[in-house]
Amino acid sequence: MAIDKDLDFTGKTILVTGSGRNIGRAIILEFAARGANVIINARSNEEEARSVEKEAQELGARTLVVMGTAGELETVEEMKKRAEETFGRVDIYVSNAARRLSKTFFETTNEDWHFFLNQQLTASWYLAKAFVPGMMEAGWGRIIHINGPDGYDGGWTRVPHSTAKGALRTLTKSLASGLGEYGITVNDINPGFMDTIRDYSTHPGVTPEFSAERARERHPIKRQPRPDELAFAVAFLCSDRSGAITGSAIHVDGGAKMLG
Repeated sequence: MAIDKDLDFTGKTILVTGSGRNIGRAIILEFAARGANVIINARSNEEEARSVEKEAQELGARTLVVMGTAGELETVEEMKKRAEETFGRVDIYVSNAARRLSKTFFETTNEDWHFFLNQQLTASWYLAKAFVPGMMEAGWGRIIHINGPDGYDGGWTRVPHSTAKGALRTLTKSLASGLGEYGITVNDINPGFMDTIRDYSTHPGVTPEFSAERARERHPIKRQPRPDELAFAVAFLCSDRSGAITGSAIHVDGGAKMLG
């Protein structure tokens, strides 16, 4: 049994939305180190995206950067066009791009509602419509949705974000129910409260120190999970030997959901 080959993605192409930093960056680098071609996407910070590209190239990966918001159809169509021109097709995609707001239900506008639903949910729909046909033709594909606790527990200060995440869980199961016969699996990964770069200005009273202390109090592992730990879970779910896992959700949250 060739254990090392189980997580070898040489010849495969992965697209990760929102991969200029944090979780998305970690996934790109995990797969770059495992032989995959990588497609990096960031909404607006091209400097960050190019930095990730450079790191991936240093690991030996062939790379492509596509800027733009995954919640806009034009961006996804550009991803598809350029991916096919450069690599032939996309074998794996990770719908990771997300933004949170910090407003109560009464403060949240109709514009907020539509914007955050597009960011979280509509983007994943566009990605499926763009890339599933190629996976079906190839007889193999992997789809990962980065979800999170808001999709299970809700959130008074981020109602549209939480609603979109809950619906994303249903989209995962719906796609999984129809795509398995084509060799395509669809799964969620729920990161919990990870050790990532955050815009703390939008969350009054929350600081890196506060986040670390909360993790020590609430997580059985007594620390925040790291992006590289989540990235390895993505690699596991995308391996050939995980082909019987679909419609599932893995919590990479230090045990927080177990206690919640």
